[in-house]
Amino acid sequence: MTFPEWSLIVCSVLSIGLAMGPWMIKVHAKLAVIASKIVDLCDKMDRTSDEHRRLWEVCSRHESRLDTHDVQLSHISERLRKD
Repeated sequence: MTFPEWSLIVCSVLSIGLAMGPWMIKVHAKLAVIASKIVDLCDKMDRTSDEHRRLWEVCSRHESRLDTHDVQLSHISERLRKD
């Protein structure tokens, strides 16, 4: 290959690279933002899951207390009826 042919090939590749470079950087930046938002979302979901589990435990404790109170009230009601 002659020098003009090589220079045409090199200039073409360089032009394509310079044209696509900013676009690739822009896409890379957008992907980085998306990745960081996904990480934040995963952290938020983990915290929400932990909070949800804690609230279910509180709810079950309250439900068992209510059941205990129902039993106690029924015993009191039976005692009052007997008297």
